[in-house]
Amino acid sequence: MKEASYLKLYRFIEHFAQKKGLRNTLIALPLAVKYHSGQKRDDGEPYVMHPMRVCITLILLRPELAFREAYPRKSKKWIWKQCDILFSTALLHDVVEDAELPKKGKELVTVYQLDKEVLKNVRILSKPPKEKKCPWSKVYNPKRYYRRIRKRLITSLNKIADRKDNCSTYSVFTNKRKAKYIRENQEYIYPLGEMAKRRYPEFAGIIDILIGMIQEKVKPYEYLLKTGNLTERVNTC
Repeated sequence: MKEASYLKLYRFIEHFAQKKGLRNTLIALPLAVKYHSGQKRDDGEPYVMHPMRVCITLILLRPELAFREAYPRKSKKWIWKQCDILFSTALLHDVVEDAELPKKGKELVTVYQLDKEVLKNVRILSKPPKEKKCPWSKVYNPKRYYRRIRKRLITSLNKIADRKDNCSTYSVFTNKRKAKYIRENQEYIYPLGEMAKRRYPEFAGIIDILIGMIQEKVKPYEYLLKTGNLTERVNTC
């Protein structure tokens, strides 16, 4: 069942990327499978299904229409290039953080010939190890982390879509983790969406849909937290 779902997602993205000529997305797709091989989600499904769902969510929201509205003088080729960067970033957003890459992600460009913009976005979305510094960031600090994300449209869209998909497995979280997610949504994710809408009003519809999907999943748990029925003392991460 899970294997069939995995193949269905893979083929959807592959077919779409081939049809639209999305070079980076076609490279990123098998790389996501490679670097997430053997990893599992909290509910036991193959981890790679998560970035593929994030990618498909963004595809189905038709960002090319928003890019066209925001940049009416840009060519069709340029618009699809932005979408290509958006989708490939979605597919690889966790590989630098979760996979053991000898060159800390540089190989995505030097070996696999992805655009440098994809790597830059992936690194912005990657949380560094808590115990030591890494080449692209300092020790993890949530305020610094989200400050970097909100400077870019593509990283903002990816982070919100990422959170939307993470909330799809919310029911298997511990109470402590549910409470942590609720607080992080309120402190960082929802404000990230509001700021992105102000900076990029043409994408407000996409952002509202994503935020609405998040809120639909967590609303019952927000009530439980408010009434004291979820763990109150949590660490933000």
